[in-house]
Amino acid sequence: MRLRVKPTKKQSRQDMIMRLIKEQRVETQDDLQKLLIRHNFKVTQSSLSRDITELGLVKQHGAYVIPPRGLQGVPTIVSIQSAGSNLLVLKTIVGMAAAVGIMVDNSKLPNVVGTIAGDDTVFLATSHSGSHETLKKAINKLFKGE
Repeated sequence: MRLRVKPTKKQSRQDMIMRLIKEQRVETQDDLQKLLIRHNFKVTQSSLSRDITELGLVKQHGAYVIPPRGLQGVPTIVSIQSAGSNLLVLKTIVGMAAAVGIMVDNSKLPNVVGTIAGDDTVFLATSHSGSHETLKKAINKLFKGE
């Protein structure tokens, strides 16, 4: 006997978000919210923002996209350089900085305070400079499987 589990409202909404992102260009949260309303999903801006974060959606060329899963082994990082005592700059292939930033944040690497991502650059704030070389090795291992 198979038990059927009814998906929660959140699961259903997130499934619809993924479907919408795959099927059409969605440039803003407001656009996404309007599309969800057309599909009978009522959602607040704060819930939508949390959904976007939980789903790992990133903006690429001005629209939300689903980043490739499992970036390990994918040559996404072009270079890593120290910029001062508490900052690393990660250069990525175009359009992948947000996905790299999310993966770094989710990896909970030691001494990482936070990241800010653009289109091909991630600023990575560190708690102290002595960890830069160790952190560079950990990032290379995370993305290149070294």
